[in-house]
Amino acid sequence: MPDAPPHLSERVAAAAEALVAARRSRRPITTLTTHWPELDEALAYAIARTTEALLGEPRAGYKLGYTSAAMRAQMGVDQPNYGVLTAPTRVVHGGVLAMAELIHPLVEPEIAFVMAADVPDPTGTAAAVASVHAALEIVDTRYEAYKFKAADNIADNSSAARFVIGPAMSLPPDANLATLPVRLCADGDLLGEGSGADALGHPLAALTWLAERLLRDGAMLREGDVVLTGGLTRAFAAQPGMRFSSQVGDPAQGGGEAALRFL
Repeated sequence: MPDAPPHLSERVAAAAEALVAARRSRRPITTLTTHWPELDEALAYAIARTTEALLGEPRAGYKLGYTSAAMRAQMGVDQPNYGVLTAPTRVVHGGVLAMAELIHPLVEPEIAFVMAADVPDPTGTAAAVASVHAALEIVDTRYEAYKFKAADNIADNSSAARFVIGPAMSLPPDANLATLPVRLCADGDLLGEGSGADALGHPLAALTWLAERLLRDGAMLREGDVVLTGGLTRAFAAQPGMRFSSQVGDPAQGGGEAALRFL
């Protein structure tokens, strides 16, 4: 991704430092566009990459944001974006997450991929997938509320906070990921339902969008990367003691689950 123009580099650095401080202190800040209304997408991604460098955490993959109409409507964002996943933000399937680590977490059910190979050409994206997983993403904006412009969200790494992927699913070879039902439950109660088609029409379409966008930004999907293809229902607020699960497909036909509990 190109560097910010020299006359804006100090402003990009200051915004990244503010977002890192908010993350570490768990004290949210006002949106960047409140005092930087002309902040655009390119500068927002520059802030996100500067934030990543300041945190210094090993990259584990990527997350897509706002691939579903439900999430775009809920957050008032009109197009997809992406953020980076880092190794320390992964929570083991069935594990626990302390509410005190985050500011105001929301939970989304997703379909995730793990990549078997690098993707230097987006036409080979589907062939480079090693496995498919049920997933949960825990988003946590570093702003005072979930009311922001698209540039704010991009700069904040698309609200990435934590993620869980379940065991690789053993779907039949002819399984259509677009028609797989997805359910988000909390303590056994159904919160929302969607399908793979809610991720830009098909999870592989979302993956290809990401592969193309990364190449445009001077990066690429790499072997071993985890990719979350976007929330497939509305996001729901977490509370201490709640156990969330993302259920993808029919377990009797190779479907899967990802789960975690909040402390």
